[in-house]
Amino acid sequence: MPFDATAAGEGSALGQLLQQLAQALPGLDGRIAEAAADEFALAAAGPAIGQLLQHLRSRHPEAGPHYWGCRSWSLLLWQPTYATVLGVELAAALPDWTAMQQGLLPGMVAGFSLPAQPLRHGSAASLRQPAAAQLSAIAASVLSQLAAQQPLHAKLAGRLLADCVVAALLLVQRLQPARDNAAIEQLTGQWLTALDLPQASGVWPVTLENGGERLALARRACCQHFRRCDGALCSSCPKLQAAARVALLRKEWAQHADPA
Repeated sequence: MPFDATAAGEGSALGQLLQQLAQALPGLDGRIAEAAADEFALAAAGPAIGQLLQHLRSRHPEAGPHYWGCRSWSLLLWQPTYATVLGVELAAALPDWTAMQQGLLPGMVAGFSLPAQPLRHGSAASLRQPAAAQLSAIAASVLSQLAAQQPLHAKLAGRLLADCVVAALLLVQRLQPARDNAAIEQLTGQWLTALDLPQASGVWPVTLENGGERLALARRACCQHFRRCDGALCSSCPKLQAAARVALLRKEWAQHADPA
């Protein structure tokens, strides 16, 4: 019978961590269990990658290989990335994320399982380097498997990974507003340096209409979503001029009614 966080008791350290992650980011749903039939290991993602690519190519043939590769990469890495960063920064805990088994849905990767295991605890500062090492190993493995089916330049892949890390740090700030902009800028530098991606992404302060400032993701790479027939440039796309990004970001933040 699979080991499940609910059945085994929510008091388990790993179960508590997974609950905290799911609360921090709805959709980041993990469980303690053996892999399900619709899940795939990070180190053996080839068949899942093939299904993802087949779906993207059939649904968005007009978008082309640049989009197919970038979209697949982002789908494959978003859960390991957010789980790693949020686990360290919100819970000061580090499981073996390389053992993650991810759920595969048509055109989507969502949900995951981990085998029962002890956590590594310590200060967030002491865990960032080993956490970054895990994430780098995951990324290298997944990129080699993706590249075997859909070429994706390593530099572009690194920048997209860095963007995801910074997006996770911006989420940390929204969840813990006591972390001011200077603190998040410092964390961004620490994480990207630990990942050996020091210039691959970043944050930049956007002046709000009320005179305050809010950090935004300073992307160094385009996700290629605009190539879809229903696509457009994202609010933080580097293809946009700064003034256009500011206007879109202000509008986006106002619609979501997030505090400045």
